[in-house]
Amino acid sequence: MAQHKTTFGGVDILRFLAAVMVMFYHYGFWVWAFPDGISARATGGIPPHPEMAFAGSGWVGVQVFFVISGFVIAFSAERSTPLRFFESRVRRLVPAVWVCAPVTAIVLLLVDLSWPTDAVMRLVRTALFVPFEPWVDSVYWTLGIEIAFYAVVWTLLRLGRFDLMEAVAIVIGLVSTMFWSACFVFDWSDLAETRWLQLALVHHGAFFALGVLIWLMRFKAMTMPRLGFSALFLAGGMLQIVSSVDVHSIKVGAAMPYAPPIIVFLSAVVLMALSLRLDLSWRGWRRIGLMTYPLYLIHDVVGAAVLGALVDAGVPYLAAMAAVGTSMIAASWLIAGEAEPRIRLLLDHTLFRYRLKAA
Repeated sequence: MAQHKTTFGGVDILRFLAAVMVMFYHYGFWVWAFPDGISARATGGIPPHPEMAFAGSGWVGVQVFFVISGFVIAFSAERSTPLRFFESRVRRLVPAVWVCAPVTAIVLLLVDLSWPTDAVMRLVRTALFVPFEPWVDSVYWTLGIEIAFYAVVWTLLRLGRFDLMEAVAIVIGLVSTMFWSACFVFDWSDLAETRWLQLALVHHGAFFALGVLIWLMRFKAMTMPRLGFSALFLAGGMLQIVSSVDVHSIKVGAAMPYAPPIIVFLSAVVLMALSLRLDLSWRGWRRIGLMTYPLYLIHDVVGAAVLGALVDAGVPYLAAMAAVGTSMIAASWLIAGEAEPRIRLLLDHTLFRYRLKAA
């Protein structure tokens, strides 16, 4: 049980930095490089800023999220039960969505990107975690993938075979790595954004598997097979990143470099592994880690709309971007500390009422 008393301040810091990377990728690059995107349309139009092209690799923060999820979920599920695991995932995922999605839907209406019936439909689909779009914001595409991984872990718990977590993770990672290898050999580029492959963990399974192996090497034993599979899944993850670079290049109509997102991703994995050996037990790191999820959900459409309004009002682009980023971080702090606990309390008095009776 000793591992469950351990805090992961380094992981929380890394998770926050990954969310900030994604946020400034949207504000610093995507809002002007891809005018057809929902964040660009929410701004009302931002002139090109080629000097900010370095922010174009920030999307790789999502791949870092998936590695962290593999680690954290394996860690938290080991001594859990199917019911407790299900409760913990609902209490973690639902509150932020129920706060952020309505705000985003209202902003869609205010900036004329939606109309009442469409906004309500998007809001309902988002609030119910429907894994296929449309949602109120494109950032919700990752939730279905996260839930698919949770379903795998829950199934192992339900079968009483969590001892198979390593084997299952290796299979998931191998399928993902072989898929991306085949994509480049056989030119399956048309499958790079196929939603059912994402939901089957074929696209991103290498990242989750890597996170599970990091957990095993930190708390069980560092063995040569685990190191070997980790290296293999790192390679599979890099192939997925290369594919994502190609997809981004097509969307923006310009060639984008492969090296920066790969370097950022590898650096993040190394920092994560090193941080697990450090004693970063300050309680504030946990709060910072918790605010990452609402920051990811609310920053895109809502922040882009504010960014566009500030730029239209004459605020310099860089100053506006800094102001919006700061305000989104502050908003996510309030959501994590004030709004989410209230919704969890509501869940405890409704969906999980039996827990109160048992207590």
